[in-house]
Amino acid sequence: MSVKTRVATAAAIIGVTGALGFGLAPSAGASAAQNVTVTVTHKANYDATICVTDNLGGTCREVARGKSRSFSVQPQRGTPVNVRVVARNGGGNEVSVVTGGSSLRFETAGSKAKPSLRRR
Repeated sequence: MSVKTRVATAAAIIGVTGALGFGLAPSAGASAAQNVTVTVTHKANYDATICVTDNLGGTCREVARGKSRSFSVQPQRGTPVNVRVVARNGGGNEVSVVTGGSSLRFETAGSKAKPSLRRR
């Protein structure tokens, strides 16, 4: 392989790599994660576990009747935050919300057989 061929090949590789790098940079910035605090108040008359997740993971906690619990998630912009209530020895319900803000508030309602979540 001649020197000219090697230089041309190296230049082509660098050009393609640079073009890909510039092409990916705007989309990575546009989908940056945002911090969201989700507060759930357990107002229903059943024992429950509350789960709050984003597209990468989340946590579940038992919440006593009449108490509130705050969760922190970091969803990518435009992706939902999922809030789930599971009644002990009963049913469950889930709500998904895409938010542009930094906080969400929910409260539990319904019965043990048909729990529900309401956004406040």
